[in-house]
Amino acid sequence: MKKILTILTVVIFAVTAAACSSSAGNKKSAEEQITIKHDLGKTKVAKNPKRVVVLELGFIDTLLDLGIKPVGVADDNKAKQLINKDVLKKINGYTSVGTRSQPSMEKIASLKPDLIIADSSRHSGVYEQLKKIAPTIALENLNADYQDTLDASLTIAKAVGKESEMEKQLTAHEEKLSNVKGKLGAQGESVLLIGNTNDAITARDENFFTSRLLAQVGYRYAINKSDNSKTSNGESVNMKMTLEQLLDTDPDVIVLMTGKTDNVDQDGKRPIEKDPLWKKLSAVKNGHVYHVDRAVWSLRRSVDGADAILDEIEKNMLPS
Repeated sequence: MKKILTILTVVIFAVTAAACSSSAGNKKSAEEQITIKHDLGKTKVAKNPKRVVVLELGFIDTLLDLGIKPVGVADDNKAKQLINKDVLKKINGYTSVGTRSQPSMEKIASLKPDLIIADSSRHSGVYEQLKKIAPTIALENLNADYQDTLDASLTIAKAVGKESEMEKQLTAHEEKLSNVKGKLGAQGESVLLIGNTNDAITARDENFFTSRLLAQVGYRYAINKSDNSKTSNGESVNMKMTLEQLLDTDPDVIVLMTGKTDNVDQDGKRPIEKDPLWKKLSAVKNGHVYHVDRAVWSLRRSVDGADAILDEIEKNMLPS
């Protein structure tokens, strides 16, 4: 009898210890997670994730600022065309997970990520699939304006446990912006950001990331949503214009974004720049047309991207 009681005591102790261990493990697991609120809901993310996959280009800079190199990037299989060359060096060795519009679920899963950062506009339709692979947060980048970009940077920093680092980055950015604004003295001069001119002139509306940044440094954006430049769901879009319409708008400053697919001659000029109407524009007459790299001024929607644009404004667009 005494032997049976001893055995029962040992069994009870073992069961109790296992239960306590399980409870402690669950508590520890819960403590090692953080809930992140994002555009498509709330997601529990493991603290300090190391293996991160990004599905839009602007998120790359944010991760690098926080000391994290993404293991996977949706780069449309043309990284050299879309990603800044200095950024490409920093993320050397990453795995392409296909296009931003249709990332490969198989490739993403093969990387065994701790966290996926998706675009809330582009990837809302595949969000449920992404969640099954790894914790996924969705933020605006494709159609992000300036404030959207700052907010997303802070959310990503919280998700990877590095909010203080991003707060310092944003403080430095605000100081740079204030400094450039003071030197520029735009005083409400109108500005227009123009993209492709191969088939028709296309201009970004005032809600786009770079458009809002130009407004932050003191410019007045030359076109606005009263010109029907917003889609029904509030996304910013490219606006098609004729040279006649551009002449009617007649901005004080024109920023011409150029990429590898643009038709330019050996002097870097586009066909429209040889048109007699182009030469009538105030910006052309006053020498206030600036040629810039589309990869920086349109695709790099991040704090670092904004800083790179501010550097170019300070270098090339300040009054002489």
